[in-house]
Amino acid sequence: MNIKRPLPRLPREDISNPAIEDFVGLALIRMLHIVAPSFENPPPRLFPLAESLRWDFFTFGDWDEYGDVETEHGRLAYTLSTYPERGAPSASENTLQSLLSQASVLVEWPGVVPTLKMHAEAALEYVSDRQCNCTSGRGCTTKSDYLTVPVDYEAGESAPGISLLLWKRSLRDIAKQLAKGCSTGAVEFLQIHAYLKDPIYGLNRSLKMQHFFFTHLLNKFQTKISMDCLSLGDLERVAAQAVQESAYLTCPLLERTTLIHFQAHHQLPYADVPLDSLARAEFSVPSHVLEVAKEMLQAAAANDGQACPIVPILVTTRPSFSNNDGYLTPIIDGNHRAAASLLLRFLANEPSFTDFSIMSQNLLEYCHVHHLGRKWEIDLSDALNDLYNHSSCEFYQYFLANHQIVRKFAQVKYIPALVVQEEDFHTICKQRSVGKPKPVLLHPFHQTLFNDDELSFALPQKAGQTHGRPEAFRLLSLSPFGKPKWLRDQRERDF
Repeated sequence: MNIKRPLPRLPREDISNPAIEDFVGLALIRMLHIVAPSFENPPPRLFPLAESLRWDFFTFGDWDEYGDVETEHGRLAYTLSTYPERGAPSASENTLQSLLSQASVLVEWPGVVPTLKMHAEAALEYVSDRQCNCTSGRGCTTKSDYLTVPVDYEAGESAPGISLLLWKRSLRDIAKQLAKGCSTGAVEFLQIHAYLKDPIYGLNRSLKMQHFFFTHLLNKFQTKISMDCLSLGDLERVAAQAVQESAYLTCPLLERTTLIHFQAHHQLPYADVPLDSLARAEFSVPSHVLEVAKEMLQAAAANDGQACPIVPILVTTRPSFSNNDGYLTPIIDGNHRAAASLLLRFLANEPSFTDFSIMSQNLLEYCHVHHLGRKWEIDLSDALNDLYNHSSCEFYQYFLANHQIVRKFAQVKYIPALVVQEEDFHTICKQRSVGKPKPVLLHPFHQTLFNDDELSFALPQKAGQTHGRPEAFRLLSLSPFGKPKWLRDQRERDF
């Protein structure tokens, strides 16, 4: 295939401790680029908005067929056309066909929302029940008890065409409104976009903050370029970009952002995320957890015990299945780094490496104190068991010999993470893609089901899903690193 790589960007200075207006300013640059492009210095893109699958890029054919696939206008059209499984449940087909027969989809949209919500709830119940049947009758005490092959709801054969037409019609409707100097259908437009990105949970999103940012971005855009000068096609592309940018701006994790790093074609917002808040869909490989933990100790030693720089993990936010008012913070990439961090923090608070039975009991108490769920408990227990296994004596001896460095992890609360949106990914389901002519994707709702600790679902280690990661990154440290002097002195007496 003839791959079209992103154009080179001029260097940008990183932004430390960014404010929300820094994010707004970067979003505005991308919107302005649509109607006044700068090919010498295109705007940076959030990950994975320049990538098609994992770290792969789009082809020249994709660009010819869908337009600029680094923008939401082209990317969403590509997703809806290429991956039928990401379409709406088949039960919604007649409702959507009826909506598309009306003169304005934005005007008629509120009337179909209750029906679409009902279909979404039924589809989610069907999937969760099917997956529960796969794990029924097994007590979840080991990783294998959790392993489940993801189940899809049925999407009709007409799903790609219906979804793509709904996207185009909603774009045309909002563009006509913008051309007249109003946006009375903005909320409906935002909801249609959320539904197309996530047909199960999209309609449950609170749009108050997104509506604010959508309007704010358009108002700022108009101070630079008059809407009167733009064609309907230009206004469609601007509106599409504004809805994507405004959705990202509502992510609650952005409040924790410590750095926006620019490298290659990427804009990489890093946040300090609480270790104890992380959800996980995949288990880790115990031996690899120990390898990563050793590398982290070596990194800390190289920094004189003052920091432990790591490649940031990737996280997103998803609605909780078991808590209607809560949200999860799933790990998208970096299970082993997160597990290694939690293991090292546990070992740092143990005065000595005593016998395995005592350490195992202490680990259970550690998981309870830090509100780590059952999946974390099993995962860390397996890593601890591997550490005490004769085949891992090299790691045991290394950790014991470097216990002064291990202790530096005792107070760690936060892990650096790149903040992304699951809805933007073409997440590959490895279990169901083997032997297929093209990868089978997971839905965004799968992240909710597989990351909720109240549900007994998990994906196999290294064989469940793949998102990819950006080719660029900035090493950042766990924090806070080191420990208070009183605790250090106490530990030294005990040890």
